[in-house]
Amino acid sequence: MKGKQAKKKYHKQAEKMAHESQLTAALQEIEQLQEQLEERVHSEISLRAETKRLEHEKEMQQENAEQMKQENTKLKVTSQGLQEKNEALAKQLRNEADLIDQIKAIQKELSEYKVKTLEVLSSQKEPLEEISKEHEKTIAKIKQLDNELVKMKKEEKLLKERLNRLRARHNQIMNTKMMKWTGLYWKLRKKLRWKKK
Repeated sequence: MKGKQAKKKYHKQAEKMAHESQLTAALQEIEQLQEQLEERVHSEISLRAETKRLEHEKEMQQENAEQMKQENTKLKVTSQGLQEKNEALAKQLRNEADLIDQIKAIQKELSEYKVKTLEVLSSQKEPLEEISKEHEKTIAKIKQLDNELVKMKKEEKLLKERLNRLRARHNQIMNTKMMKWTGLYWKLRKKLRWKKK
């Protein structure tokens, strides 16, 4: 009789230890999943910050390019105005020898403006090409970051689903244990009552 009770007690203890080890393993897996989820969220925040920084950098590059274009347009307008002024003076003072020096001075000024315009244009060519290349790189980086963000969101969704399944399993195990413990409690109570009688 004592041997049977000892066996039962041993089986119950083994069962209890198995349930506890399952519960411990489930809790550890839940903690690991929560850590992974936190890492994913941190990574996503970093990616978003990098995306915003690149977008701001892109806007600054576009503004610089626009300013250079406006400056170039102003120089072209100034050059065209001087050329028109030179032509008007040339027509008006064609037959007046005393104004030839003025025409030469204007022509010289026009030549200097042309040289400056060419210098500005040549100096702007490389920066504009660099800005264009940087712009293309920025767009490619933003696309890459967007793709990574979409991938991270999918992975986060899968992790959440897995975590929910584990929680449901954990609750199921706990409910089963509670039911067993409640049953044992009432059996013990019944035995104690029988012994008292």
